[in-house]
Amino acid sequence: MLLKSRLQVLVLAMLASAAAMAFAAANGAVYTCLGAALGFAIITIEIALAANRPFLKDAPGAVKADKDAPLAASQQNARLMAAVYAWGALAICAIYSLTDLWWFHSWQYGSAMALIAAVLLGFEHLLSDPDSHFRTPRALDVSALLATAQASGAAVGLGFLVASGKLASTKPDWPANHVFLAGGLALVFISVASTITHLRLRRAIANG
Repeated sequence: MLLKSRLQVLVLAMLASAAAMAFAAANGAVYTCLGAALGFAIITIEIALAANRPFLKDAPGAVKADKDAPLAASQQNARLMAAVYAWGALAICAIYSLTDLWWFHSWQYGSAMALIAAVLLGFEHLLSDPDSHFRTPRALDVSALLATAQASGAAVGLGFLVASGKLASTKPDWPANHVFLAGGLALVFISVASTITHLRLRRAIANG
């Protein structure tokens, strides 16, 4: 499962990436901004894969788990997803409040990402409550379905972002597009890993 030390690395990556993107945006350094965004995505994906690797690399029938394993896995992956949304909100806030760039929709997207991050952290907190209905196997199955939907939605969004040519845009939203690209990639990987992990753990428990 996800170690606290990796969470510290993740928080540092969030702060460093947002700061670097704001600095790059202020100076019109497009590729530096993109690199800072993708750097955060790569670190997050690596942490997610490390946390879920025991359930991704083994044959489905080789996974061993106790009844609380799906709960712990859901908590760690919800925390990782929340980190991606929180980073997106932080990066957009830093870029459009600390530089001369102005984009009308920045506060809308930033607020939406912050809200989703808060909801995911709230969900993760509820999973720690022994009396919460979100801890039931059925509720965790629903959360896995939502993760699959999120992966699909993020993949569609990435496809649109690339096909529309927005990544080559010189309009004020160009740094935000880097946030959407990197955040979308991270969410696809985390969501897919979360779904696979949940399915394999549930199958392992069912098979005894």
